[in-house]
Amino acid sequence: MKKYSALYFSVGLVVILAVIILVFGVFFLNEKDPRETFNTFYLRFTQVSTLVIDDPVKVNGVKLGKVEKIELSGHRVTVTIRLRTDVKIPKDSEIRVQNIGIMGERQIGMILGDSAEYFAPNDTINGQFDAGIAEAIGLAGEVCDSTKVLLESVKQALNQTIVNPDFQERFKTLLIKAEKLEDRLMTMLNTTDPQLKKSLDGLNKVTVKVNELIDGVKSPVDNLFAGTDKLMGNANNLVGELEGVTKHLDELLSQVQGKLDSKNNTAGLLLNDRALHDDLVKTVHSADSLFRVILKDGLDINVDLF
Repeated sequence: MKKYSALYFSVGLVVILAVIILVFGVFFLNEKDPRETFNTFYLRFTQVSTLVIDDPVKVNGVKLGKVEKIELSGHRVTVTIRLRTDVKIPKDSEIRVQNIGIMGERQIGMILGDSAEYFAPNDTINGQFDAGIAEAIGLAGEVCDSTKVLLESVKQALNQTIVNPDFQERFKTLLIKAEKLEDRLMTMLNTTDPQLKKSLDGLNKVTVKVNELIDGVKSPVDNLFAGTDKLMGNANNLVGELEGVTKHLDELLSQVQGKLDSKNNTAGLLLNDRALHDDLVKTVHSADSLFRVILKDGLDINVDLF
């Protein structure tokens, strides 16, 4: 009986040790510490590429959490993470989906900021996405496709131009005409070059003579302008004297006008007396009529003697 009791005790102890080893093995393999507690946060990204569940969450390069869930929420991707409770996330922190391997491995990287305000557990935080090797390979594929299309276009253009026999024939004809045109231009230049040089030489001689003529007449022209300046000065003086004479005549006319308007003199009296003026006009008309009669009929004189 004691033999069986010892056996049962040994089996039970082995089972208990196995369970303990299994539990600690699970925690060890999952990199979990039973003493650690975690907070949950929700991160929103435009895309996450090859990010998967259980990828690490590193804070300033230190692994302090992992990805728990990835789901599509509208036009964004929501990533649920578990982060140790002793980590506080300032509101000015940078959160990115980062590339960490040549095979496209990803992680959540956090660079903590200096803000005094912190996100609370279960808050939703907007993050950014960093392109990695997977995106570069995809872009390279797009570039290859674009290059292929470009090469096909170049090939078609070459087939329609350089490779086309009609284009080659027309191009040869064009070259021949260009060579003929070049020969004609060279002939024309050789013919006209001596005449052009002769004309330029004549033009240079004319220019020299014109310069000599200008130098010769420069002094007389300067003297003429100097005499003109003196003449203008004399003209200005003459204008001043004429203005004085004009002013004197204006004063004299004013005095004469005043005397003519006055009745204290003979001229003024004759000009201002209307009756005298009318009598003089009648007398002149009568004398004119008398002279006309004399001129027509002659002068008839009767002399009566005592």
